[in-house]
Amino acid sequence: MEKKKFFKEIDWSKTGSAVKETLISIGQGTFLLRMRVDKLFPYIFVLFIIGCANIWLSYKVEQAALRVERNKKELETLKIYHAHLTGEIVELNRISTIEGMLQQMGSEVKIPDKPVDRIK
Repeated sequence: MEKKKFFKEIDWSKTGSAVKETLISIGQGTFLLRMRVDKLFPYIFVLFIIGCANIWLSYKVEQAALRVERNKKELETLKIYHAHLTGEIVELNRISTIEGMLQQMGSEVKIPDKPVDRIK
């Protein structure tokens, strides 16, 4: 039984001339027209638009991520500042601290000895 040939014999003389013509058409700039790519131009144009949109959206997402990171750092700084101010307010709310500050300023105001009388 004879084996079937899956590939045809290659005619090297035609292959050489085809390569030569291809190189000449690349040099002249007519290679794409020889391949009839002009029929696919609308599809290529749509792919170009989609690619540009993809690049632009990726850029915008990256910018938003950078802005989020910047805001996180700023928020952390503000949290530390808030905790510092809260600590200062708590310290100032102590009667002993206020009495000491008033004495430093030369005021004669002191903590009352007896409770306040309420008038109705």
